[in-house]
Amino acid sequence: MPSHWAHTGPRKNRGRNEIRTLCARVVNPEQVCFPGAAQSAVLLRQGLGDKPDLQYLLTSRQPERLPAAQWLEEQRNYWGIEAGLHQRLDVGADEDRSRVRHRHAAWVLSMFRRIGVSLFMHWRAQHPKRAKATLSDFHEEMGLEHQRRAFALVTSKQSAALESS
Repeated sequence: MPSHWAHTGPRKNRGRNEIRTLCARVVNPEQVCFPGAAQSAVLLRQGLGDKPDLQYLLTSRQPERLPAAQWLEEQRNYWGIEAGLHQRLDVGADEDRSRVRHRHAAWVLSMFRRIGVSLFMHWRAQHPKRAKATLSDFHEEMGLEHQRRAFALVTSKQSAALESS
């Protein structure tokens, strides 16, 4: 198989078998009307018995830094990020409904949300019963006793609020 092609399959994707093929080629920004573009690719996803799904991709990375096989693997790993942090921010922290429009205020709020998700992940890992706990469960726990646990969490050097339940 040529170096600008990559192929995997069949592999499980969300409980079903899927074959993926990626064909990449070198481009320049003028060809694709996109600043900084170095490669374009077509990703064909075919679930067994399903209609094929085509996805068109662009990257600023040169083929030496992002070969087709690595690009194909990165595309598979993309959903791990989306289902992890982004899902928690969108659903648990209600980030999509935020009406803050000032650039600096939005940045500060997003940092606090990410800190909250980090604290949640630590809190959840401390106790086996919390394996299925959600960010909303964490907010509820920190709000107990008139936010005493949340206040203890941010004011002490070593907080018992993350360990206790």
